[in-house]
Amino acid sequence: MKLSRIFFAHLVLLLGALLLILSVVSYYTLKNIEIQRYKDMLEKSIILLEPQLGGDLDRQVGRFSKELGERITIIDPKGVVVAESHFDKSQMENHAARPEIIEARKSGWGSSVRYSATLHKDLLYVAKRLKDGSFLRVAIELATIKQNFYALWLKFLAIFALFAVVALWISYVLSRKIDKEIGKIVAFLQDLSQKHYTTLKVNFAKEFEIIGSYLNQLSAKLKKREDKKNKYTKKLKALTRQRTELISAISHEFKNPVAIIHGYAETLLDDPDMPPKIRQRFIQKIYSASQKISYMIDRLALAIKMESGKIEPQMSQFDLCEVAHEAVKFLKDRYKNRNVHVECSGDNMVVADRQMIQAVIENLVDNALKYSELDVDVKIEGSRVSVIDRGVGLKENEIGKITKKFYRVQNSWDNSMGLGLYIVSYLLELHGSRLEIESSFGKGSCFCFELPTSTLQE
Repeated sequence: MKLSRIFFAHLVLLLGALLLILSVVSYYTLKNIEIQRYKDMLEKSIILLEPQLGGDLDRQVGRFSKELGERITIIDPKGVVVAESHFDKSQMENHAARPEIIEARKSGWGSSVRYSATLHKDLLYVAKRLKDGSFLRVAIELATIKQNFYALWLKFLAIFALFAVVALWISYVLSRKIDKEIGKIVAFLQDLSQKHYTTLKVNFAKEFEIIGSYLNQLSAKLKKREDKKNKYTKKLKALTRQRTELISAISHEFKNPVAIIHGYAETLLDDPDMPPKIRQRFIQKIYSASQKISYMIDRLALAIKMESGKIEPQMSQFDLCEVAHEAVKFLKDRYKNRNVHVECSGDNMVVADRQMIQAVIENLVDNALKYSELDVDVKIEGSRVSVIDRGVGLKENEIGKITKKFYRVQNSWDNSMGLGLYIVSYLLELHGSRLEIESSFGKGSCFCFELPTSTLQE
């Protein structure tokens, strides 16, 4: 079922249940009100009749009963009926035990609703104790009360029924409006499914306005996403091109040392009588080329190991300055014509993974040597390391990308794999530190890091 029909059906059931409940509640409420009203009326009749009693009581109660339309009975203090308007008093039982007589004897007034064994009808009785101790009792049939009550009750139900009809008509109109608003939402969603990004206008109720607002936000987001689709496609193409260039760089990186090894080894095989000095130089070239291959393979293996998250630092105490000198000495064999100056100050004892920190310094110094032709400075102040070069520097938009895996500076003369600074950042994160980069394009760069205080030896 549609929401509007569900709403209408539930309203009909609700009004039906409400009508039933009100009918029952109003029936008993109005019945008690009506009985109380007749009770008050009978008390007034007694008050009017009391001063007029005297002489022939039988004739008087008969006349008063015809005038008032009520049953009138006079009972002596012992409960004997001395006058009765509707029945032969000689055949009536003693009334001393009647509820209204008992109550009147105690408090002056008494009343009861009960079945009359004399008239075989339900009556409302009201009795009053007179000054001489006798009782004046007036009664009226409940049938008469019920006739008036039913007329009043039916009027009440008719008014409620009219109200229910008006409520149902209003709910029908509201359900039609709800249908219309839901239709707008359905049409809007169909447009969205077909990538027609329009604006939804629904203002029937606050809830519909909220739904409309969220759907319009969704439409705007989807439109924005669709607009960016071409940009993402371009980025994907750029990434594919970058990976192609990476493969080319890896191929180039391995090609040169392999070619060197192949060339010198072939020369050695072709000339067994080569002079020892030349042979030694050729073997040294082969050794250096193999070291370069081993270094590149180690870098790739380390990057793969970092991806799997299987690296854990092995903490130990060491001198940071000493590690820096070892890293520079290792690179001296690759950059024989370059100068790297190491300057240390303060207490350089730290607690960290010695091999990892050495790899960090090696990568930073290697990166500085690659992208500059002048000397490189390594400054160590306590636990802070700064590697300074005076090379090409970085553009502002490249600083945030330089530490990403496989990222290489555009228009660079170097064909590296783009793993150095990625490895540095990862290893520093394992030590709770981070790489700080300060660079000016065309002037040079400073790559710095500081081991946190928590890793320093107390």
